[in-house]
Amino acid sequence: MDIWYSLLGAIPIALSVYYLYRTMNAVPGCIFCDIIHGNGKRDLQLAMNDKCVVIKDHKPQVPHHYLVLSHAHINRPTDLTFADIPLIREMEKTGREVLRLDLKAKGEADTVEDMLRIGFHWPPMIRVNHLHMHILYPVKDLGFFSKMLIFKPGKVFRETSRVIQELEEKAGLQKGESSNPAKEDEFETLPAHAIAN
Repeated sequence: MDIWYSLLGAIPIALSVYYLYRTMNAVPGCIFCDIIHGNGKRDLQLAMNDKCVVIKDHKPQVPHHYLVLSHAHINRPTDLTFADIPLIREMEKTGREVLRLDLKAKGEADTVEDMLRIGFHWPPMIRVNHLHMHILYPVKDLGFFSKMLIFKPGKVFRETSRVIQELEEKAGLQKGESSNPAKEDEFETLPAHAIAN
């Protein structure tokens, strides 16, 4: 049993080392790495935390079109693993917060979920090989081509919920299941004489 506690204690350390390794690998010539690491383009950043940076898309398809860039240089969403699920969730959370603040600053109503699309382009629709999530609002304003192909959920654009679900399935987890091996343990019932003072 002690081995499980040792292994479980190592998981956060291993994930921290994993993210540190990936964030140190800025790729020379990558436009998104330049924006993230401030090579003369830090003014494009709308928000930043230790895992991601939010910028406006330079060719917006809707009034609120943001890109959430991962600090880690991950080429494309097909390179994501189960260990990247916290990164995906943080990217979505950060992008949603930027959208909420922008809507509030412009006096617009709060986000209507049915009009929001969040996800990744899938090969062959990737233009920049650096993981970036699209935040699009309101999707009713997408042009015909964008609505029917470029940002239509399916083969070339995958919403974050689907990406997370596919990574969990690939790791052998069912929806909502935890990767904690101790989660299924049952509580031990102690005999009455062990409880008595």
